[in-house]
Amino acid sequence: MSSSAGTVVVTGGTSGLGRECARSLAADPGLQVVITGRDQARTQSAAASIGARPMVLDLASLASVRTFTQELVGAGFPPLRAVVCNAGLQFTHRAFTEDRVEATFGINHLGHLALVESLVHFLEGPARIVFVSSGTHDPAKRTGMPHPLAASAYQLAYPPTEPAGDSAVKDGRRRYTTSKLANVRTAYALARHLESRGITVNAFDPGLMPGTGLARDAGPMSRAVFATVARGLVVLPGVNTTRRSGANLARLVTDPDLETTTGTYFSGTRATRSSAASYDLEAQEALYRDSLDILATLGGLP
Repeated sequence: MSSSAGTVVVTGGTSGLGRECARSLAADPGLQVVITGRDQARTQSAAASIGARPMVLDLASLASVRTFTQELVGAGFPPLRAVVCNAGLQFTHRAFTEDRVEATFGINHLGHLALVESLVHFLEGPARIVFVSSGTHDPAKRTGMPHPLAASAYQLAYPPTEPAGDSAVKDGRRRYTTSKLANVRTAYALARHLESRGITVNAFDPGLMPGTGLARDAGPMSRAVFATVARGLVVLPGVNTTRRSGANLARLVTDPDLETTTGTYFSGTRATRSSAASYDLEAQEALYRDSLDILATLGGLP
C-alpha cells in the first residue's frame, strides 16, 4: 500500500500494540489513521499523541459497532483501505457482553467479525484486513497457556454461567486462547470469501510482548509483575517491545510486497505455520457460518 492510500482503522488503539501500530502508520502522511477505544477522553488523548483520529467503539456492544460504522462512513475520510482487528481482552471471571454473549469470545471474535462485515462493503481495493492473534492458540507451542476449547460458536457464545472443571482464572485464559484460534480461522475463511474483491486477510502473532493491557483484569500481584519484572524480558530472544511489534503489524498494512498475500499467518515479520487445528477447513467454515448466524440473531449485521 503506497502513500495517499486512504484510511486505516486500528481497533484498541489507545495503548500497547494498537497504539504503536497506529503510530507507525501515522508516520505516513498519506494515511488517515483512525484509532478506536471505549473511553472517549482516553481515545482522544491517545490519538492526539500520535497524529491519528479518535473514534469511540466498544466491541462488547453490537449497537456500538453499528454506530461506529455509520459515523466512520459519514465522516468524509479518504477511501477505507484497511482494518486492523487488534483489540482484545482476557478475563479472570465469567463475564458477558451487552448482548449477553460470553465476553472473551464476544469481544475478541464476534465484535471484530461484526465490524468487518459492517465495513467490508466500504473497503476499496486493494484493501487489507489483519486479525491480531497469538501464539498461545497453538498447543504445540509451550506458552504456559491452556489449550483452546474444542467447541462450536454457539457453545462459546453461550456457556454456562459458571465454569465447569477449570478455575475461573484458568477458564478465562483458555477462553482467550480459544478466541485467538477463532481469529486465525476467521482470517483464513474471510481470505477465501473476499479474495475476488481485491481484499486480503491475514493473521498476526506479535509474540511475547510485555507492556500490553492484557493483565488489566488480573489480581494486584499479577498486574504488578507484568508491569515491572516482565518488562525486563524484552532483552531476551523472542521477546518483543510493543514498539517493535507495532511496526511489524503496520507492515502488514503498508508493505507493497504483501499486496496480494492473503490467508497467511505472520509471526513478527515471518510468514509461518499456525496451529494444526487452524487449518481445518470444515471448522473454519462452521465457525464463520455460525458466528454470522449469531450476529444476525442479535441484530449485529448490516
